[in-house]
Amino acid sequence: MAQNTTRVGLIGYGLIGSAVRDMIEKNPDNGMEVAFIHDQDASRLTDLGDLALEDLAGFDERGADLIVEMAHPAVTRAWGTKILQKTDYMFISVTALADRELEQAIDATSRKHGTRAYVPHGGVVGMDALLENRDVWESVDVVMKKAPKNVDCAAVGLDPNEIKEETVLYDGPTRGICPKFPRNVNTHASIAYAGIGFDRTHSLLIVNPAWTNAIVEIHAKGPGVELNVSRIESITGVTGASTPASIYNTVQMIGSTGPGIHLR
Repeated sequence: MAQNTTRVGLIGYGLIGSAVRDMIEKNPDNGMEVAFIHDQDASRLTDLGDLALEDLAGFDERGADLIVEMAHPAVTRAWGTKILQKTDYMFISVTALADRELEQAIDATSRKHGTRAYVPHGGVVGMDALLENRDVWESVDVVMKKAPKNVDCAAVGLDPNEIKEETVLYDGPTRGICPKFPRNVNTHASIAYAGIGFDRTHSLLIVNPAWTNAIVEIHAKGPGVELNVSRIESITGVTGASTPASIYNTVQMIGSTGPGIHLR
């Protein structure tokens, strides 16, 4: 049987985007190929040859079967519905969904045009349990602990270098944390979307200059059931060590047409 090839467009060519590209190209048997690479910083596209797409308005000309955002929620705000009019779209900046109007527009566009919008599980351990029991949970709490240098505080006007002791940066509903720390709390957004929603999920973000790892804890409770998960990992910038491989594996789940046994 002939193998179809899934063409994947990549938006964002930083640490995650470049790693995902390498993983796609390293395995010629996965049935995927890179259709284009776009980044707001045009200097990152140097030496990419025909793969470089400087103007995202030309995305449809590249014939991508799936486009993956790995940059910022602003991409989904500007391009999410336009992309979904033409092809499938996966966005790792899940904080974009905290905007109710945008979430509704993405859903409506996908249904109208018969395309799919994908939310990756990212660093969420136990996302399947959250989803399967979303009608059972009475409470879901997300606790994130990082060093200040690993948190982008620009949207709230804080200088991470001025934080000298353990500090709570946010304590409240998940919908409120997403616009304040859009590059840091995609895990919170994914948990909220998979579980009981942005308004009922509770988020806590704590920073401490002495910490060297990133810690995420999930605590969900319902009648007769309780879920407690903790993930500890090293971190570079705002990106956890597991993120690139996690994103690639999600892309592979969606787009791989290679032979063998596939776990979805």
